[in-house]
Amino acid sequence: MRKYWAAVLFVAASAAIPSRVPAQEQAGAAKAAAAVEAAVGTAVADRALTGAADTFKADVGTLYCFSKITNAADSEVEHVWYHGDAEVARVKLKVGGSPWRTHSSKKLGDDAAGDWRCDVVQDGRVLQSVKFKVE
Repeated sequence: MRKYWAAVLFVAASAAIPSRVPAQEQAGAAKAAAAVEAAVGTAVADRALTGAADTFKADVGTLYCFSKITNAADSEVEHVWYHGDAEVARVKLKVGGSPWRTHSSKKLGDDAAGDWRCDVVQDGRVLQSVKFKVE
């Protein structure tokens, strides 16, 4: 029994030490707020935005809002497109992981000149707004 005494003390001491569970894994722990990096450009190629700018020519045709979203896995966001103060499109996008990249597009049409923005929205809350101008 003497040769096992050290092992018995070690097991007993280990059982008395509370396990340390990271705060994110504890039941009921607050989830970190979703974060977004977004921009508008002329195309999406190889899972990246190209032609990003603050001002676009009226004949550009289609623009893309590209978002990188973190801390929002297994949820949805919306890209809400505005021309001036008028909502012109709303696109629901699934967020499958974190970080997650996604995009939407908007055909501008003939009367495209003016101030535009694309809001990235989750649960009615604007996470980021990208403002741009079409000339």
